[in-house]
Amino acid sequence: MDFTVTIVTRNRAYSLKETLKSLTAQSYSSDRYEVIVADNGSTDSTRDVAEGMAGDFRNFRYLYDPRPGQLVGWHRALRVAEGRIVCFIDDDVRPETTWLAGLATSYEDSNVGLATGPIGLEFEADRPAWLDHMELGDHGGMTLPFLGLLDCGSSAREIPSNFVWGSNFSARRSLIMKVGGFHPCAMPGDLLHFHGDGEIFVGRAIAAGGNTAAYHPKASVKHIIPPERLTLAAVTKKFETTGYARSFQTLRQSGAEYPDPTDIEIGNIARRYFRDWDVAPDDLKQAVMDGLATGIRNHLHHFIDDPDFRRWVLRGNYLDLDQCYDHPALIAYQMDSDRSEKDWRIGI
Repeated sequence: MDFTVTIVTRNRAYSLKETLKSLTAQSYSSDRYEVIVADNGSTDSTRDVAEGMAGDFRNFRYLYDPRPGQLVGWHRALRVAEGRIVCFIDDDVRPETTWLAGLATSYEDSNVGLATGPIGLEFEADRPAWLDHMELGDHGGMTLPFLGLLDCGSSAREIPSNFVWGSNFSARRSLIMKVGGFHPCAMPGDLLHFHGDGEIFVGRAIAAGGNTAAYHPKASVKHIIPPERLTLAAVTKKFETTGYARSFQTLRQSGAEYPDPTDIEIGNIARRYFRDWDVAPDDLKQAVMDGLATGIRNHLHHFIDDPDFRRWVLRGNYLDLDQCYDHPALIAYQMDSDRSEKDWRIGI
């Protein structure tokens, strides 16, 4: 098997169906890839949608695990994946027909450990003008980390490993396992401090081992952006998770607590996400800084005050989910049925 395509989902059956439809239209041979739907505890018709479309694929599996966080779906799928290359996309992503074919071309180079392609944005509401201030010209390409936009041009090329991210992430399965799997990502709101650096860690670790990251223009996807993701409140929430991820990285590198960052230090971090800080709207800059400050400081304080959380952050890897999900807050979440409708992707 060449590819395993995994979609991690929760309570978005309507969107999952459209993503699966787009996968049925791949130009790549259907007997050379499998599709896994990893359901993180949906209470809507997600199972019905998945099972209803199973017959449209030569190789299809549905996995269910109610434990919170995208890490669960990633690692449940990784354990059973039969593809040499594993691809992870979200349930609000629509791959183009040439997506897998483009990735296959990238992996013809045996030194390529990670690969991706263009991530376009399809807005379900008017695109706010303030987004222009957050578009970055990085390494000869265009990115918008806030919403996942990636455009590195019309030619195949090597790119930085941290450009291979969640909406269009693929890597050699053997290398993901070699670096110890993914780190935590995408937790519900009251567990948001359990968020880590997710797939970005995997990319950096694979690159540190000597493998390269590749971009192919045919490996293209569209990311659907609903209106609720285009508010300043959504900006603050998104950058809160960025703050948690930055603190997680810092603590794992140092193994010990660090000084509480000053407002000036928070501002210096925020500047990296703007094309021109001086001309960006003040309320947008404040939304980013508020999110970063909340995430970084909350994460640090949990690390200092909670020995069980400190152990969560510093564990060697997260491949053994039964061993990882032993924190009292994670156990309590699984037992609380009132939380079942919450959506872990946007932290509410």
